Amino acid sequence: MTQPIAKVSDIIFVRFQLRDLGAQAKYLEDFGMIAVTENADANSIYYRGTGTDAYIYTAQKGDADAFIAAGYEVNTIEELEALAALQGAEIENGDAIIGGKMVRLTDPDGLGVEVYQGVNKSNPIDESVPVLNSGKQKKRLNETQRFGNGADEWEIDSAGNMRYALPSSVMRLGHTAINVSNGPVSIQWYHDVLGMIVSDNIIAPDGNVGGAFIRCDNGDMPSDHHTLNVVALPPEAEPFHGTFGHAGFELEKSLDDLMAGHFHMMTTGKYTHEWGIGRHLLGSQLYDYWRDPAGFILEHWTDGDLMTADKPPQDISFVDVVKGQYGPTPHSSFNMSLPLEAVDDFRTAVPNLVELVIKGGSL
Repeated sequence: MTQPIAKVSDIIFVRFQLRDLGAQAKYLEDFGMIAVTENADANSIYYRGTGTDAYIYTAQKGDADAFIAAGYEVNTIEELEALAALQGAEIENGDAIIGGKMVRLTDPDGLGVEVYQGVNKSNPIDESVPVLNSGKQKKRLNETQRFGNGADEWEIDSAGNMRYALPSSVMRLGHTAINVSNGPVSIQWYHDVLGMIVSDNIIAPDGNVGGAFIRCDNGDMPSDHHTLNVVALPPEAEPFHGTFGHAGFELEKSLDDLMAGHFHMMTTGKYTHEWGIGRHLLGSQLYDYWRDPAGFILEHWTDGDLMTADKPPQDISFVDVVKGQYGPTPHSSFNMSLPLEAVDDFRTAVPNLVELVIKGGSL
């Protein structure tokens, strides 16, 4: 492959435009993020995790709900200058929270890409790490395992319903997924421009590459199995070409964090569950997906694979990707940005996702 113009070292955040920032703020807090208020724009919201990124999610007030961009980081100003020259873009200052310098790009399907250099970092929020006793390795002795305060974390509302009070502890944004019109074209662009490399090619039923899981190339330094999941949709799904699929946020405390977040989101009674709990085949993450008030899908994940640049790619069928290692069958609406009121109708109108792919159908 050609030498890339730049090599992004990691993903930082996702940016949206939303009609109802208040509802989204409450969702993000229930999802396990922390509001950033210092230097915040009055017409935007910013949320961080417990890690070092200044923010991992931001949204601005607007007349329509829309995905705006994913933000990535490069190590050198020379890389940023080369990216700016590529699309005739200007190098701008980052906002008052994230700082640094940035350039705005668009990918082949028109999706926004923001690349930053020299960004501000936050102090990590120190959280305890659980010590797990497995059948073959037992390190916790004379200590109890508690995610919070045990039974005290359950609340009873005025109607007598039980509610789990503790959300997950989101640490960082790990990846996004996008729906594209041409898989090989998008995969090539993200390599040539941002230096991403393929972990797994997704092979469609017709034998062609139908997408890929791609990651940052950090040489001998480990990177997540995927920083971006590129999903190529058939021509019949043209309305979903160039759309946001989901954003995956890594949790801090492994399985306890995932399960606690699931019960917290579920027992609020306010949110739409999309898929989970299960374990992916590609990336190996334990996962749980929830729709936000605008219909965009956010994922809790933990225990993912790490790879260095010398790990070669592999080919795997789309059906095996969807099946994963274990967990429920995904709805046909998975990875589709839909208004909440349209989700049930979509699931009714479109067959089961695995069955659809096996039969060679289209959306």
